[in-house]
Amino acid sequence: MMKTNNNRAEEALLQIKAQDAIILEGAISVLAALSAKEPRILKIIMKKGANSHGTPKILLDARAKNIETVIFSPEEMAEFEKSINSTGFFSLGGSHGGILAIAKKRTFLSPEELILALPKNQKYLSIAIIEGIEDPYNLGYAARALYTQGTDALVLPKRDFGFSEATIEKASTGTFSKLPIAVFSSNKRELLELLKGEGFRIYCMDKKAPAGSSLKASDIFEVKFFERSVFVIGGELRGISRDFLLGADEIVTIPYAKPYAYSLAAQSAATIVSYEIHRQRRENARSTGSNGSKI
Repeated sequence: MMKTNNNRAEEALLQIKAQDAIILEGAISVLAALSAKEPRILKIIMKKGANSHGTPKILLDARAKNIETVIFSPEEMAEFEKSINSTGFFSLGGSHGGILAIAKKRTFLSPEELILALPKNQKYLSIAIIEGIEDPYNLGYAARALYTQGTDALVLPKRDFGFSEATIEKASTGTFSKLPIAVFSSNKRELLELLKGEGFRIYCMDKKAPAGSSLKASDIFEVKFFERSVFVIGGELRGISRDFLLGADEIVTIPYAKPYAYSLAAQSAATIVSYEIHRQRRENARSTGSNGSKI
């Protein structure tokens, strides 16, 4: 249903505050949220004349799902941006292309719910656990890499993403909405036990094995990832938690072509690992002529 009455910018701002909602920016993010299983979008806002390739589908989906759509004049959109930016929670600029959505914050799965949500008849499954990304843009970039390389799910430490979720969604170009995501509490050993009980092999991405471990670090290009793989990535500052390292089945290192003393950014490591798993599975599928062989 289309709405064009006065004071729409003020109404939208009051709705965001009253419902503790977030703003999704751009056609890609809005379309991803519209296609997600969880109904999240409360209202769609478009600037008059907005002409993205996704505009017709957004309007069609919104109509089918009975989501309110309002059309702002350029002046109204500018006033809305000014009002939103003054809150300090959002920073709307010119990158949204005149397409926004007011949406509920995402509800994340528990690890147990994530296991139940994974495809039942899929031979190859991979899950990423990322501990140490604090910057929402970097988390969004990591989600984009994981999704495009076929990673089936993401597990993150439990936290209040709050208004940073809008930034994550924007940086991920909508893939954050498409990835099944679970959050875990402080008990990392229980998380690993759950995953191992489901047949997953745990790979921790680190330069060396922890003290007291019988494992040795293996070069990623020499590792054959199991058909059910979990790879753990830590932050650049604190690395991977000791509980994860001691619970790993393998420690995997990413070799550098030149001498370098520091770790890669977590989103870069996520890209490399997810790509290598994808590469191995494509290679295996070509050599066997099927998608069902163990690698």
